[in-house]
Amino acid sequence: MPLTSMSIINMRRELSVRFATATRQWLAARAAYRRLHESHVKDLFALRDAAQRLDQVERGRNALLRDLKALSD
Repeated sequence: MPLTSMSIINMRRELSVRFATATRQWLAARAAYRRLHESHVKDLFALRDAAQRLDQVERGRNALLRDLKALSD
């Protein structure tokens, strides 16, 4: 079934909103990781969890970016 131009526009808008949300989550995760990394007393479990969260959010954000680029072509 071919996609109409209106459905493509709606998909791009939805992906843009999701990408903006993922970017905010990524910035928060990065700030949390940096704060834990720069602390004088390292909580290794919290640092590991923050690194995993940052990686997870970054992967999702990159997937959304790929989808947005694919829709723009």
